[in-house]
Amino acid sequence: MEKKVGLTKTMSKEFNLLIIPVLFSAGFFILSSDAETLKEYCQKQFEEHQVCPEETCYQLSCLEEPCDEGCHPKSCLEIEPEHCPLSACRLLMGCNDTSVCYPLSKQDTPECGTNAYEGQDVECCEGFIKRCGVEFFDGTCDMIGKGSIDSVPICLPCGNGICNQFENRCNCPEDCKN
Repeated sequence: MEKKVGLTKTMSKEFNLLIIPVLFSAGFFILSSDAETLKEYCQKQFEEHQVCPEETCYQLSCLEEPCDEGCHPKSCLEIEPEHCPLSACRLLMGCNDTSVCYPLSKQDTPECGTNAYEGQDVECCEGFIKRCGVEFFDGTCDMIGKGSIDSVPICLPCGNGICNQFENRCNCPEDCKN
């Protein structure tokens, strides 16, 4: 049997009271010790209040049973920087020179960033520079990448006269003129 689900956003004047288990610090929050992950935090809030904190979670409502009704975490890229849960995500400087809530890296941090290294934990290696910009099939450029993995700069070998992998006319016009 096929499940039918629908997303609903829940608004409430009491919302600010639901954030009690969250510690605010410098504009972002750290999950409390009784909620180890963002998923657990979302589920706990739904169980206790039947409402999801819409800054970090979304509420799934079922049209038919069985269904996983409840509160589910948003991806880091969907969360505004001021609500970025640092136990599940990290704050990085985005392509628009403002903070971006970005997924945690699953890899060890290298000494320097090589071709298309993203995540800004380190400066780019020699011969690479940080750039932003994605070219779409219609030839237009998105220089900010809001809500996508392209929202932070990547390290590219721009300026070597070759339009390398991950380079395009938007992020490296000196190498990719056409």
